[in-house]
Amino acid sequence: MTQFSIFCSPLDLAGEGVGTVLRNVRERAGVERIAPAVAYHAARDLLPHNPLRAVADGGAGVCFTPEWDRYPSPALRPAESEFAMGRDLLGELCGAAGSYGVEVDAWIVYLHDDGPGARPGVVRNLYGDAYPHVLCPASPEVRAYAVALTEDVCRYPIGTVLAEAPHWLPFEHGYGHERRSVPLDEAAALLLGLCFCRHCRQAGGERGVAVPDLLAAARAHVEACFTGDPPVPGSAGRVWRAGLREYLAARCERVTTLVADLAAAAARAGAGFRLIDLSAGLLGWADGRPEGPPGVATTGELGVDPAGVGRICPITVTAYARDPMRVREETAAYRGAAGSAARLGVALRPMSPDCDSAENLARKLGVARDLCLDRVDLYHYGLSPLAALDRIREARAIAARRTHTEEEPGCTDVEASS
Repeated sequence: MTQFSIFCSPLDLAGEGVGTVLRNVRERAGVERIAPAVAYHAARDLLPHNPLRAVADGGAGVCFTPEWDRYPSPALRPAESEFAMGRDLLGELCGAAGSYGVEVDAWIVYLHDDGPGARPGVVRNLYGDAYPHVLCPASPEVRAYAVALTEDVCRYPIGTVLAEAPHWLPFEHGYGHERRSVPLDEAAALLLGLCFCRHCRQAGGERGVAVPDLLAAARAHVEACFTGDPPVPGSAGRVWRAGLREYLAARCERVTTLVADLAAAAARAGAGFRLIDLSAGLLGWADGRPEGPPGVATTGELGVDPAGVGRICPITVTAYARDPMRVREETAAYRGAAGSAARLGVALRPMSPDCDSAENLARKLGVARDLCLDRVDLYHYGLSPLAALDRIREARAIAARRTHTEEEPGCTDVEASS
């Protein structure tokens, strides 16, 4: 049976009240699970039904009470989110959810981290410049921090950790006021997003990469863009010959082993663990109209190996798209990459820009059924108009009717909530 969950933020809980959010989730949306962002990055959000703020800036940090001694150093600890307003919102939610018939999961954004001050383990690009909003998963200290964060969250009675970004991020990812005035080809954008800290260089060297040669080829390619003209056709091939493929493979190894450590930490506490894969969502995020190959083609650039991770834990595909056929394409392609034995789910947006009707959402739920997906995560309570919650319930009812009237229903039962 497919599980349904909806994401929410600390400001939803603090602003509307834990009880109001739970009531809306269960009664209006008809959803039986809620996944608060217990550790999150800074953002600027438009909140159409929040009584405290219509537009909220910031909010990086956690919305529970950390046990500080768990963390590897004072310089690498989670900040407490201002949106939590000094409250242990995860504790309050866990304490109240049962009386509404709702189960609580924990949405953790791991390494996309806008923590304050200079911190160890941040990404260093091919010139040694720091990307302070991304922690490097090859750093032993960062890995210890991520495990400690998992253990800290799993002190609470949560069902599943939904793990976002226990890996690197692309060069252009909405950090600050990103600006550039020279064209970058795909290779240059990839290269500028890579980390070359000492831990990453060591990992590449262990796979036989001559890292100085790779750096020289990478800088030459990027600097060709700096002239304002595209690089010479075929010049990216020199970077690949210098060992880029093996360097990316080393990154995937580091992320896969980190995911295994995080999943093991959750399991020790009796919680489940699943990766939220961002590759498809990055394509469709802005307008719900992703183009080109499915996102799974670029997972390696983030350090994610779908097959390797799929042997460790379930994966949720962020299929943010208006067209239900694109949702099918994204999830089917991921199934092909992860393998038939991998457990997959899908994240959908029940509001603009992806969805304007219950029928549209119901067709996407039909994809979840047809492709045997075990979970549907809905993004996002606070960003959606309240009418989108009603759309979720209606779409589930439509999908359930279709399942029950088909002669050969799919293997996943997308049931309407009672």
